[in-house]
Amino acid sequence: MQETQVSSDLEYLVLATDGLWDVVQNEDVISLMRATDEPEVAAVKLTEMAHSRHSSDNITCIVVGFHH
Repeated sequence: MQETQVSSDLEYLVLATDGLWDVVQNEDVISLMRATDEPEVAAVKLTEMAHSRHSSDNITCIVVGFHH
């Protein structure tokens, strides 16, 4: 277990397996997060994006929203 302080400007944390990161770029995630307010909706959309890009691995995605 590791504990980390996060800055007050951190809005979201995206935790995902390589099934997502192998086919989705950081810039794509940032763009989607700017257009989506709900973490659960964002996680579903990111998973769908990875599927549409023919990810060959299993995909797990969790989006945590921070409200400071």
